[in-house]
Amino acid sequence: MITPYLIFNGDCREALDFYRTVFPCGEPLILPYGDYMPEGSKTPPELLRAWVMHTEMVVCGTNIWFADEAAPTGQGNAARLSAIVASVREAAAVFDGLRAGGEVTLPPTETFYSLFHASVTDRFGVSWNVVAEEAPKR
Repeated sequence: MITPYLIFNGDCREALDFYRTVFPCGEPLILPYGDYMPEGSKTPPELLRAWVMHTEMVVCGTNIWFADEAAPTGQGNAARLSAIVASVREAAAVFDGLRAGGEVTLPPTETFYSLFHASVTDRFGVSWNVVAEEAPKR
């Protein structure tokens, strides 16, 4: 099993709220840095106390882990997540949600395997494919 782990730089809670508007997800349990300190560790800087140390959310049937890290993060281009949903209608809704404040890298198109395939980099720099399981009739 491979579990995607998305890393943010202080805006993880905002990203979680955003993804919950795009995908049907429940409220995640969040462990902030301020609530967990391993034995022998010093207290985190005040800035990090409210940041997300770890949380999980199921998106399109996949458990995704999320966290904030103080080190600078990239723009999500080292990996791409694929949201595969049942219908074109669902794919369009997910795509429309993800592109809000983001950048479309592949407009919705029909392929031999799907009536809807699109790509977008969301406002947090995470790259997504959105694909409907509905295939063209041959």
